[in-house]
Amino acid sequence: MFISIIGPKGLIGKQLVKNFNKKGIKILKVGKNFRFSKIEKKYKIIIHAANSGKKFEAKKNPKLDYENSVKLTNKIAKTFKDRKVILISTISCRTENNIYSKNRKLCEKIILKSSKKNIIFRLPLILNTKFQRGILYDLLKNKKIYSNRNSIVNPVTIDQICYYIFKNLNSKKKIHEIGSYENIKLFELAKIINSKSKFIKRETNLLAKPSLKIFSLKNIINELINHKKNG
Repeated sequence: MFISIIGPKGLIGKQLVKNFNKKGIKILKVGKNFRFSKIEKKYKIIIHAANSGKKFEAKKNPKLDYENSVKLTNKIAKTFKDRKVILISTISCRTENNIYSKNRKLCEKIILKSSKKNIIFRLPLILNTKFQRGILYDLLKNKKIYSNRNSIVNPVTIDQICYYIFKNLNSKKKIHEIGSYENIKLFELAKIINSKSKFIKRETNLLAKPSLKIFSLKNIINELINHKKNG
């Protein structure tokens, strides 16, 4: 199998490259400035993982976020109309109403309109210790959490996300939401890992609606506990 991954240096792209290489898949790593037309026809699946997951950047510079997400996605969709394009998206498309979520929703519409073969994977809250950012990482480091303490979450690990995407590359379902089938409130999760983080009140919906109920919350809790122990 030959797969091209656009955005191979980001959180998800990097892990997809690593995980897929282990499965013997031939991967072509493509940066955003690469001439997409040069990608050989044998790469029949194009994974678009190049859209930023940084909400604060979208709020700070909406025009730049639009160019780096919507315009880029439109370019990818037009270039690869004859192939399957898989978009790595976010549950924010359904749960939030801000410039970040609106731009990501536009990206989804572009991909779905471009071809019936295309698929979207919406990601939930993820444990991100390597990139050292995100709510779960901040909980581990006892930092302020800019979400309501009662926000309900059902996070998964990056490896679980890669596993899910690999297993559903040929799915007929157009939009997949990935998440654990159990959920928990943020303050309850903080208690379990003995986090000293303080919550800043803000209404936030972080709950994914898993398309397939295969991941248990225990996995992410165990990983958080292990990270906490190991510093």
